[in-house]
Amino acid sequence: MGWLCIQVECQPVEPGRDIATAWLAEAGCSMFEHELNALHAFVQEEEFDRDAAEEAKEKLSVLGLITWRIHKVNEENWNARWEADYPEVEVQNAVRVSAPFHGRTGPDGFAHQLVIQPRMAFGTGHHETTRGLLHEMAAMEWTGLRVLDMGCGSGVLGIYAAMRGASDVLLVDIDPWSIRNTRENIALNGFSEGPSVEVREGGAGVLGPLDAGRFDVVIANINRNILLEDMAAYESTMKAKSTLILSGFMAPDVDPLIEKGRSLGLKQKALREEGEWRVLSLRK
Repeated sequence: MGWLCIQVECQPVEPGRDIATAWLAEAGCSMFEHELNALHAFVQEEEFDRDAAEEAKEKLSVLGLITWRIHKVNEENWNARWEADYPEVEVQNAVRVSAPFHGRTGPDGFAHQLVIQPRMAFGTGHHETTRGLLHEMAAMEWTGLRVLDMGCGSGVLGIYAAMRGASDVLLVDIDPWSIRNTRENIALNGFSEGPSVEVREGGAGVLGPLDAGRFDVVIANINRNILLEDMAAYESTMKAKSTLILSGFMAPDVDPLIEKGRSLGLKQKALREEGEWRVLSLRK
Protein backbone atom coordinates (compact mmCIF):
# COMPACT_ATOMS: atom_id res chain seq x y z
CA MET A 1 0.00 0.00 0.00
CA GLY A 2 1.69 3.20 -1.18
CA TRP A 3 1.83 6.56 0.56
CA LEU A 4 1.74 10.09 -0.81
CA CYS A 5 3.04 13.26 0.82
CA ILE A 6 1.43 16.63 0.13
CA GLN A 7 3.73 19.51 1.00
CA VAL A 8 1.94 22.80 1.62
CA GLU A 9 3.31 26.21 2.54
CA CYS A 10 1.35 29.44 2.90
CA GLN A 11 2.47 32.99 3.59
CA PRO A 12 1.58 33.92 6.27
CA VAL A 13 2.06 30.49 7.81
CA GLU A 14 -1.03 30.72 10.01
CA PRO A 15 -3.90 30.35 9.70
CA GLY A 16 -3.10 28.80 6.29
CA ARG A 17 -1.36 25.75 7.72
CA ASP A 18 -4.13 24.96 10.20
CA ILE A 19 -6.82 25.41 7.57
CA ALA A 20 -4.85 23.22 5.13
CA THR A 21 -4.70 20.50 7.79
CA ALA A 22 -8.49 20.47 8.13
CA TRP A 23 -9.14 20.48 4.39
CA LEU A 24 -6.56 17.79 3.64
CA ALA A 25 -8.05 15.58 6.33
CA GLU A 26 -11.24 15.71 4.25
CA ALA A 27 -9.16 14.52 1.28
CA GLY A 28 -8.10 11.40 3.20
CA CYS A 29 -4.85 12.54 4.86
CA SER A 30 -4.43 10.93 8.25
CA MET A 31 -0.98 12.05 9.44
CA PHE A 32 0.49 15.54 9.54
CA GLU A 33 3.95 16.94 10.28
CA HIS A 34 5.16 20.52 10.65
CA GLU A 35 8.65 21.27 9.35
CA LEU A 36 9.69 24.92 9.63
CA ASN A 37 6.89 26.79 7.83
CA ALA A 38 5.63 23.82 5.82
CA LEU A 39 2.92 21.25 6.40
CA HIS A 40 3.50 17.66 5.29
CA ALA A 41 0.26 15.71 4.98
CA PHE A 42 0.42 11.94 4.42
CA VAL A 43 -2.23 9.80 2.77
CA GLN A 44 -2.49 6.23 1.53
CA GLU A 45 -2.94 6.28 -2.25
CA GLU A 46 -6.07 4.14 -2.06
CA GLU A 47 -7.73 6.64 0.32
CA PHE A 48 -6.68 9.83 -1.49
CA ASP A 49 -9.58 11.97 -2.73
CA ARG A 50 -7.86 13.96 -5.47
CA ASP A 51 -10.91 16.09 -6.22
CA ALA A 52 -11.13 17.19 -2.58
CA ALA A 53 -7.38 17.92 -2.58
CA GLU A 54 -7.66 20.05 -5.72
CA GLU A 55 -10.55 21.95 -4.17
CA ALA A 56 -8.41 22.56 -1.07
CA LYS A 57 -5.58 23.81 -3.27
CA GLU A 58 -7.86 26.29 -5.02
CA LYS A 59 -9.23 27.60 -1.72
CA LEU A 60 -5.74 27.87 -0.21
CA SER A 61 -4.62 30.04 -3.09
CA VAL A 62 -6.48 32.98 -1.54
CA LEU A 63 -4.71 32.34 1.78
CA GLY A 64 -1.24 32.89 0.31
CA LEU A 65 -0.38 29.42 -1.01
CA ILE A 66 3.24 29.42 -2.21
CA THR A 67 4.06 25.68 -2.24
CA TRP A 68 1.92 22.71 -3.26
CA ARG A 69 3.80 19.53 -4.06
CA ILE A 70 2.61 15.91 -4.13
CA HIS A 71 5.09 13.05 -4.23
CA LYS A 72 5.34 9.38 -3.38
CA VAL A 73 7.23 8.45 -0.24
CA ASN A 74 9.33 5.42 0.54
CA GLU A 75 7.60 2.54 2.30
CA GLU A 76 8.11 2.53 6.04
CA ASN A 77 6.18 1.88 9.22
CA TRP A 78 4.29 5.17 9.34
CA ASN A 79 2.55 4.38 12.61
CA ALA A 80 5.91 3.79 14.29
CA ARG A 81 7.30 7.02 12.86
CA TRP A 82 4.25 9.01 13.91
CA GLU A 83 4.28 7.56 17.42
CA ALA A 84 7.99 8.28 17.82
CA ASP A 85 7.49 11.95 16.89
CA TYR A 86 4.17 12.49 18.69
CA PRO A 87 4.69 14.56 21.86
CA GLU A 88 2.62 14.58 25.02
CA VAL A 89 0.91 17.80 26.08
CA GLU A 90 1.56 19.13 29.57
CA VAL A 91 -0.34 22.00 31.15
CA GLN A 92 1.71 23.03 34.19
CA ASN A 93 1.32 20.22 36.72
CA ALA A 94 -2.45 20.20 36.28
CA VAL A 95 -2.98 17.83 33.36
CA ARG A 96 -0.99 15.73 30.91
CA VAL A 97 -2.52 14.54 27.65
CA SER A 98 -0.93 11.38 26.27
CA ALA A 99 -1.67 8.91 23.50
CA PRO A 100 -2.17 5.20 24.28
CA PHE A 101 1.22 4.36 22.75
CA HIS A 102 3.00 6.53 25.33
CA GLY A 103 2.21 3.77 27.83
CA ARG A 104 1.32 6.01 30.77
CA THR A 105 -0.15 4.09 33.70
CA GLY A 106 -0.60 6.99 36.13
CA PRO A 107 -0.44 10.77 36.48
CA ASP A 108 3.23 10.77 37.64
CA GLY A 109 3.03 14.10 39.43
CA PHE A 110 0.24 15.61 37.34
CA ALA A 111 -3.13 16.19 38.94
CA HIS A 112 -4.84 14.45 36.02
CA GLN A 113 -3.82 12.17 33.17
CA LEU A 114 -5.86 12.05 29.94
CA VAL A 115 -5.46 9.45 27.23
CA ILE A 116 -6.44 10.68 23.77
CA GLN A 117 -6.12 8.47 20.69
CA PRO A 118 -4.94 10.84 17.93
CA ARG A 119 -6.92 10.32 14.77
CA MET A 120 -8.48 12.70 12.25
CA ALA A 121 -10.45 14.59 14.90
CA PHE A 122 -9.26 18.03 15.95
CA GLY A 123 -8.32 18.69 19.56
CA THR A 124 -5.57 16.41 20.82
CA GLY A 125 -4.24 19.27 22.95
CA HIS A 126 -1.36 20.25 20.66
CA HIS A 127 -3.04 23.19 18.97
CA GLU A 128 -2.86 26.52 20.81
CA THR A 129 -6.65 26.80 21.03
CA THR A 130 -7.09 23.45 22.80
CA ARG A 131 -4.05 24.02 24.99
CA GLY A 132 -5.29 27.48 25.93
CA LEU A 133 -8.67 26.08 26.92
CA LEU A 134 -7.00 23.42 29.03
CA HIS A 135 -5.08 26.20 30.83
CA GLU A 136 -8.36 28.03 31.52
CA MET A 137 -10.09 24.86 32.67
CA ALA A 138 -7.21 23.88 34.96
CA ALA A 139 -7.82 27.01 37.04
CA MET A 140 -11.56 26.36 37.45
CA GLU A 141 -13.62 24.23 39.83
CA TRP A 142 -15.72 21.60 38.05
CA THR A 143 -17.27 19.42 40.76
CA GLY A 144 -20.98 18.95 40.17
CA LEU A 145 -21.16 21.27 37.14
CA ARG A 146 -23.16 20.66 33.98
CA VAL A 147 -20.96 21.18 30.91
CA LEU A 148 -21.58 21.53 27.16
CA ASP A 149 -18.59 20.96 24.84
CA MET A 150 -19.46 22.27 21.36
CA GLY A 151 -17.14 21.24 18.52
CA CYS A 152 -15.72 18.59 20.83
CA GLY A 153 -13.25 17.15 18.29
CA SER A 154 -11.43 14.37 20.13
CA GLY A 155 -13.51 14.98 23.26
CA VAL A 156 -10.50 16.08 25.28
CA LEU A 157 -12.14 19.11 26.92
CA GLY A 158 -15.40 17.43 27.86
CA ILE A 159 -13.54 14.38 29.15
CA TYR A 160 -11.28 16.61 31.24
CA ALA A 161 -14.35 18.29 32.74
CA ALA A 162 -15.81 14.87 33.60
CA MET A 163 -12.49 13.80 35.10
CA ARG A 164 -12.55 16.93 37.24
CA GLY A 165 -15.96 16.02 38.65
CA ALA A 166 -18.52 17.53 36.26
CA SER A 167 -21.79 15.68 36.85
CA ASP A 168 -23.32 16.16 33.39
CA VAL A 169 -21.28 16.51 30.17
CA LEU A 170 -22.72 16.81 26.66
CA LEU A 171 -20.20 16.59 23.79
CA VAL A 172 -21.33 17.75 20.34
CA ASP A 173 -19.59 17.77 16.96
CA ILE A 174 -20.79 17.98 13.37
CA ASP A 175 -18.00 15.69 12.08
CA PRO A 176 -18.69 11.91 12.19
CA TRP A 177 -14.92 11.23 12.53
CA SER A 178 -14.87 13.39 15.66
CA ILE A 179 -17.89 11.65 17.14
CA ARG A 180 -16.25 8.25 16.69
CA ASN A 181 -12.99 9.50 18.16
CA THR A 182 -14.79 11.13 21.10
CA ARG A 183 -16.57 7.89 21.94
CA GLU A 184 -13.28 6.00 21.70
CA ASN A 185 -11.56 8.47 24.03
CA ILE A 186 -14.42 8.46 26.54
CA ALA A 187 -13.87 4.72 26.96
CA LEU A 188 -10.07 5.07 27.08
CA ASN A 189 -10.45 7.38 30.08
CA GLY A 190 -12.73 5.08 32.03
CA PHE A 191 -16.09 6.70 31.25
CA SER A 192 -19.11 5.39 29.41
CA GLU A 193 -22.02 7.05 27.65
CA GLY A 194 -25.04 7.43 29.87
CA PRO A 195 -26.89 10.03 31.92
CA SER A 196 -23.68 11.80 32.95
CA VAL A 197 -21.80 11.69 29.62
CA GLU A 198 -23.70 12.14 26.35
CA VAL A 199 -22.44 12.45 22.75
CA ARG A 200 -24.45 13.97 19.88
CA GLU A 201 -23.58 14.34 16.22
CA GLY A 202 -24.50 17.68 14.66
CA GLY A 203 -24.22 21.42 15.16
CA ALA A 204 -26.16 23.86 17.31
CA GLY A 205 -29.35 22.48 15.79
CA VAL A 206 -29.12 19.34 17.95
CA LEU A 207 -29.60 21.45 21.09
CA GLY A 208 -33.25 21.07 22.01
CA PRO A 209 -35.82 22.34 24.54
CA LEU A 210 -34.52 20.00 27.25
CA ASP A 211 -31.12 21.74 27.00
CA ALA A 212 -32.54 25.21 27.73
CA GLY A 213 -30.96 26.67 30.88
CA ARG A 214 -29.19 23.38 31.54
CA PHE A 215 -25.46 24.17 31.67
CA ASP A 216 -23.10 25.90 34.10
CA VAL A 217 -20.26 26.03 31.54
CA VAL A 218 -20.41 26.02 27.75
CA ILE A 219 -17.13 25.49 25.84
CA ALA A 220 -16.93 26.13 22.09
CA ASN A 221 -13.67 25.70 20.18
CA ILE A 222 -14.71 26.20 16.56
CA ASN A 223 -14.13 29.32 14.44
CA ARG A 224 -15.20 32.96 14.41
CA ASN A 225 -18.07 32.64 11.95
CA ILE A 226 -19.67 29.64 13.63
CA LEU A 227 -19.22 31.18 17.08
CA LEU A 228 -20.97 34.36 15.97
CA GLU A 229 -23.72 32.44 14.19
CA ASP A 230 -24.40 30.01 17.04
CA MET A 231 -23.69 32.08 20.17
CA ALA A 232 -27.40 32.72 20.73
CA ALA A 233 -27.98 28.94 20.74
CA TYR A 234 -25.19 28.50 23.28
CA GLU A 235 -26.60 31.29 25.46
CA SER A 236 -30.02 29.63 25.47
CA THR A 237 -28.53 26.56 27.17
CA MET A 238 -26.82 28.54 29.95
CA LYS A 239 -28.02 28.88 33.53
CA ALA A 240 -27.90 32.19 35.39
CA LYS A 241 -24.33 33.11 36.40
CA SER A 242 -22.91 30.53 33.98
CA THR A 243 -19.77 30.84 31.83
CA LEU A 244 -19.20 30.64 28.07
CA ILE A 245 -15.59 29.89 27.04
CA LEU A 246 -14.74 30.43 23.37
CA SER A 247 -11.67 29.69 21.26
CA GLY A 248 -10.72 29.03 17.64
CA PHE A 249 -10.09 32.66 16.64
CA MET A 250 -7.39 35.35 16.58
CA ALA A 251 -7.02 38.90 17.91
CA PRO A 252 -9.07 40.70 15.20
CA ASP A 253 -12.06 38.50 16.04
CA VAL A 254 -12.19 39.32 19.75
CA ASP A 255 -14.20 42.57 19.55
CA PRO A 256 -16.98 41.16 17.31
CA LEU A 257 -17.35 38.20 19.67
CA ILE A 258 -17.49 40.44 22.75
CA GLU A 259 -20.09 42.62 21.04
CA LYS A 260 -22.18 39.61 20.07
CA GLY A 261 -21.99 38.35 23.64
CA ARG A 262 -23.02 41.78 24.95
CA SER A 263 -26.11 41.73 22.72
CA LEU A 264 -27.08 38.45 24.43
CA GLY A 265 -26.50 39.76 27.94
CA LEU A 266 -23.04 38.23 28.36
CA LYS A 267 -20.17 40.20 29.89
CA GLN A 268 -16.45 39.68 29.30
CA LYS A 269 -14.83 37.75 32.14
CA ALA A 270 -11.32 37.00 30.84
CA LEU A 271 -9.18 36.98 27.69
CA ARG A 272 -6.20 34.67 27.28
CA GLU A 273 -3.50 34.73 24.61
CA GLU A 274 -2.05 31.44 23.37
CA GLY A 275 0.36 32.21 20.55
CA GLU A 276 -1.67 33.89 17.79
CA TRP A 277 -4.91 32.47 19.15
CA ARG A 278 -7.28 33.73 21.84
CA VAL A 279 -9.52 32.25 24.54
CA LEU A 280 -12.44 34.45 25.55
CA SER A 281 -14.57 33.83 28.66
CA LEU A 282 -17.99 35.48 28.94
CA ARG A 283 -20.29 35.50 31.98
CA LYS A 284 -24.09 35.42 31.99
